[in-house]
Amino acid sequence: MEFRILGPLEVLDEFRPLPLGTLKERLVLAVLLLHANEFVSRERLIDELWGAAPPPTARKAVNVYVSKLRKTLTRDGYDPIATAEGGYRIAVDPELLDAARVRNLVAGAGERMAAGATDEAGQLLREALGLWRGPTLAGFQLESVGRDEVAQLDELRLSAQSDRIDCDLAEGRHERVLGELQILVSEHPLRERLRAQQMLALYRSGRQADALDAYQQARRTLIDELGIEPGESLQRLQQAILRHDAALEMPAGTAATNGAPPAPAQADDAALAPSSPSPPLARPRRPALRRRYVVVACVAALAAVAALAAVLSAGGSGRKSPSSPVSYVQPDSVAMIHVATGKVYDAEGGGSKTGPMAIVRNALWIVSRGSGTIQPYDLPVQKGGSPPFPVGTAPYDIAADANGNAWVSNRKPVVTWILHATRSAGPDAPPLVTTQNVPVPLPRAGAEAVGAGYLWVIPGPLSTDSRVALVDVRHRRFARVIPLGRQTTAIAYGYRSAWIGTYDPASSTAWVSRVRPGSDRLESLRLESGDGAGPLAIAAGDGSIWALTSRGSLLRIDPAGPRIIRRIPMSAEEPTLIAVGAGSVWTADHNGYSLSQIDPRKNKVVRTIPLGSYDSIPCGIATTHDTVFVAFGESDCG
Repeated sequence: MEFRILGPLEVLDEFRPLPLGTLKERLVLAVLLLHANEFVSRERLIDELWGAAPPPTARKAVNVYVSKLRKTLTRDGYDPIATAEGGYRIAVDPELLDAARVRNLVAGAGERMAAGATDEAGQLLREALGLWRGPTLAGFQLESVGRDEVAQLDELRLSAQSDRIDCDLAEGRHERVLGELQILVSEHPLRERLRAQQMLALYRSGRQADALDAYQQARRTLIDELGIEPGESLQRLQQAILRHDAALEMPAGTAATNGAPPAPAQADDAALAPSSPSPPLARPRRPALRRRYVVVACVAALAAVAALAAVLSAGGSGRKSPSSPVSYVQPDSVAMIHVATGKVYDAEGGGSKTGPMAIVRNALWIVSRGSGTIQPYDLPVQKGGSPPFPVGTAPYDIAADANGNAWVSNRKPVVTWILHATRSAGPDAPPLVTTQNVPVPLPRAGAEAVGAGYLWVIPGPLSTDSRVALVDVRHRRFARVIPLGRQTTAIAYGYRSAWIGTYDPASSTAWVSRVRPGSDRLESLRLESGDGAGPLAIAAGDGSIWALTSRGSLLRIDPAGPRIIRRIPMSAEEPTLIAVGAGSVWTADHNGYSLSQIDPRKNKVVRTIPLGSYDSIPCGIATTHDTVFVAFGESDCG
């Protein structure tokens, strides 16, 4: 059962809204949900329903309203409303209450923003904002402190919008946010943060005069309404625009919207390029500025990769230094592709048969199936990572949860939780790692994904089992198994659902199946007969679900349907791995051992980058906001 208060009050049972009775009954439920899993006194409910003048029968009336709500909400003998002395408490899974999910998503976005992963933070914030269906508890008029609690949630919405705009500005999407900022500024004319974002977006779009005019409008409004001048941060931003401060063209320039002056470009740590700016650059629209910053970005990329070489090189290996682009990536290596330039750099991996990867907080973690180890690399890849550490005997896949911990599946029926590793004192000493094994009732644990508080694990590889196992990531214990009725081939989580590739060998039919948290119901999208034995890989992002068929088609799926909205032929590339990030969809291909970039706006391949050769096979893929990583095994992926 799902509860929604971010908009009109709704309770959904199996995705169907429940009738909630009279206005007073709905008000009681609204107050209980504002304090889900907390005690709410009967007097508090009376205050919210009638204010300072309750009727003599108020206490009895509240009891009646609660009794009717219980009849509506009780399922299979379970009543979510518990009676405590003098009040009530409603028990709700945080993943099934939209307000609680929003708070978790916003908190996770804050952590990613602090780590510089603005693209990931933006995706979390977009997911959070998508849960709002209108003003909190629209249509209700609470009589007491509930009004402040509703206002607090609406304030959280505006704050999340501003944070998401910061992420878009950092990713160079300044023109896209101008229309939204125009509306937000008109609705909240005294918010200086919104004014600053508007000025910065206008300036980056080549509209300097409009940016300065936006400052003057802000100044007039503040003087007319409050009799005060704009704050110091807004004044500093105006001065930076007047002097064409170069820092405003970089992601660090968004600091000006949050009360700090634009930071100057910092020198890179690598001795090879002491004057190169280390943060990734935004995409300015003015031609002269674009040319200048593309050159600087290339220099910064070269210096960053040079620094990585000092960390990853195995002394005396004779490999080419990754301080310069390469045309061929060695086996057991990681190819780093700079998105802006398309340049490829080769760095050594952490062991034999280098494979699946995951971004865990500010580090790239790589599974080496041949050596049974995990190799963490710091991001951005300018400083050394830790030495590899063992994890089980046959690691298969890796995923990261919202708390920055890693989960590794094993070809034995177990998954391993890894507390975020901390660096040891010695440079060659393994990191300090805390682990916990969680058995799962599968023949062996295969591909996995994290979402809705669970690790979703399918059997693999090459298993005839037809179940998905759920592990509670918070309590690190097995939760339950969901029968699917068909063999599983791939899995991803996104848009509030797990998406699982399934296949029925008896009918030679493949599906992309959807499972929502809290439900065992399977929604399946049947693929065409020519799509082969189930999807090879699935990813979520850019408003869609993306699935690679074993016959070389990339399917774009609308998660609201689900339905296929685009079929992109890629049989020539033979893609086997997929990731979404850096503004594109990326596939690692076996034909030509290459990386393909698919533009989600054009729905076609726009660039193919050769990477390896017959003796180095792509076995893992991951993205940050400006780099794509492809791990290469030997002749196979192990």
